[in-house]
Amino acid sequence: MIQKILCLYGLVAVLNISQAVSLTEIHPSKSIQNNMKSLSNLGKISTKVSEDFLLPPYNYLLLQPLMTTGVEKYYQRTPLIQTVYAIKNQHDNTYYRAILMLVDNNKARNNVLLAQRKKEVMVVELAFITINFNALPKKIIGDVLKTNIPFGKLLSRNHLKIYTTDRSYFSVNCDKVLASITGCHLNLKLYGRTNTIVKADNHKWLAHVVEILPGF
Repeated sequence: MIQKILCLYGLVAVLNISQAVSLTEIHPSKSIQNNMKSLSNLGKISTKVSEDFLLPPYNYLLLQPLMTTGVEKYYQRTPLIQTVYAIKNQHDNTYYRAILMLVDNNKARNNVLLAQRKKEVMVVELAFITINFNALPKKIIGDVLKTNIPFGKLLSRNHLKIYTTDRSYFSVNCDKVLASITGCHLNLKLYGRTNTIVKADNHKWLAHVVEILPGF
């Protein structure tokens, strides 16, 4: 199930760049490419779980309509994203990317950019997202392409009313690949979700998202 969703949301497109049409790329390192390719097997190693089985704080964070809002409230810090890879498909005007959401380890300082320079950031989310540029204002599209502001924050900042649909939850054990990307502890059970963000006024889909929280 999860593997099918990852393929749909662009992971396979990213891993098969030579077969894509009119793509704008952000090139990851070879090691990151290999790690991301390993995640294409996530469907084989993850388990679908019910909302009732989510433990704290997953039962708070994964139930938020927008993960960014939940992260800000839970950590009481301002997150930024680091794009691992990104591809724009000119043919259907969509944008695929894998991101890490980061916060400052130092709550009082709350400065992700400074924390990055000092290597004092914490990864709070790994996400794969397919964004539908056909349904977004030009300003948001520009900010998606040029800033490190999380997508959910851009939607909130621009007062776009949304709802989510097709949500499901899964668990996966932290393996060496996930540990190298997120810093999760080996063999710790992680939880995540898949869902679609929809624009409330016209019901057009804005983004398909797969999100994994690295553990607590």
